[in-house]
Amino acid sequence: MVNNMEDDKGDGKIKRRDFLTIATAAVGVCGIGLTAVPFIKAMSPTRDVIAAGVMDIDISGIKEGEFRVLMWRRQPVFILKRTPEMISKTRTVDMANLKDPATQEERVIRPDFLVCIGICTHLGCIPSWQPAQIPGLDQPGFYCPCHGGKYDTLGRRLDGPPPENLHLLPYAFIDEKTIKLGAETFAGFSEDIRKIKDLPKA
Repeated sequence: MVNNMEDDKGDGKIKRRDFLTIATAAVGVCGIGLTAVPFIKAMSPTRDVIAAGVMDIDISGIKEGEFRVLMWRRQPVFILKRTPEMISKTRTVDMANLKDPATQEERVIRPDFLVCIGICTHLGCIPSWQPAQIPGLDQPGFYCPCHGGKYDTLGRRLDGPPPENLHLLPYAFIDEKTIKLGAETFAGFSEDIRKIKDLPKA
């Protein structure tokens, strides 16, 4: 049998040296590719990290006027089931007096539920829930004792140094008993979302 791979030269035939070089390079490339796979996988978000962006919240046991705080992506989220009185009170607020104007329809999906990030937009403190009335005002809402920030039951800034309303986050009502909270593509407080229409889908 004639060997078509000659050591040094041949007429159009593959040289043994060239063949060995090509074969070695091919094996090396494959090896690098296989070695890189674990590193590429390690840099991709894991399933639990992706899942952390979405939560199902049972709201069946929340009564009118009840306020709850839960943690989502290491940030406090306020959930308030608003009473008819709270809804009525926020409708009487003069929009011209609001530093960050927003209607009820721009702040909540359903009038009876406020869902927002519970971080004051002044210096990042966590406002406290004032079920009777906010200090100095005639309605319930949220009060930040650090610097006097005041928000109504829609999370709208009423008074004090905060420049904006409480920020919103994606959520959707799956049914009468469940809220789907968050989205994989939404980081949270730093997104600076203050109106429902600007939110990504939950």
